[in-house]
Amino acid sequence: FYICLGGFFVLLLTISAATNIAFGELMWIEERDVPGGPPAFFADNLAAWYNVFGTATDCLANILTDGLLLYRCYIIWGSKLPVIVIPAIIYLGSAAMAIMTVIESAMPLSDLWQGLAGRFGISWVALTVSFNIIVTALIASRLLFFHRRARFILSDEQRSTYTGTVAILVESALPFTVLGIAYLVTYIRDTPSEIAVGIIWGNFVVLTPQLIILRIASGFAWSKDTGSSITETTLHLHDNLSSGSSNLVMKNP
Repeated sequence: FYICLGGFFVLLLTISAATNIAFGELMWIEERDVPGGPPAFFADNLAAWYNVFGTATDCLANILTDGLLLYRCYIIWGSKLPVIVIPAIIYLGSAAMAIMTVIESAMPLSDLWQGLAGRFGISWVALTVSFNIIVTALIASRLLFFHRRARFILSDEQRSTYTGTVAILVESALPFTVLGIAYLVTYIRDTPSEIAVGIIWGNFVVLTPQLIILRIASGFAWSKDTGSSITETTLHLHDNLSSGSSNLVMKNP
């Protein structure tokens, strides 16, 4: 399943990149002599089918990535449904706004960065970034908790694998979340850099789950039993230490 999912992410990234390259080639090379030049071509063709297709692949990749992060949060928190209720609600709202963004961007003379499509786009990005912030905080806090708890029962190598810096960065998708915040700010402020930041963010939409899938395929990712195993081992060690201390007190009144 994860191999197929990873391959599908690569396909979506390829389609998105191809549509951007095709639009750039038309704007800067083939149609650069249209009245008004490349800026006029850019404004008049934002709703072209290849741009809408590229936007749709980005939105689909984002929905799948957030779904994977929600599932990983569920697994890392020991399959506790109450933990993911709020993120799940935000996720559904984000998915709905992503679909509305694609539909509205396909309307004639529509502009993904302004107007109704732009407002849908801002709502989508705001919801998905809010989702990422919550899920990142939940996953990172959980891994940090077990990092402290497991310091006496796991080797340094094991701790680094399951609760180390790399594990926290990849499992919680922290770089993706930070980049999403930057993109949201530029999108809302309508700055000239919003398109460039958006393209980078769109690439991270695909790269983030690929890193998680790589950890899963390598056998280094958390499973639903990892947390409970660490907890049970810690409790067992604590009970043994407590029993040893009690016996020592009884022998030396």
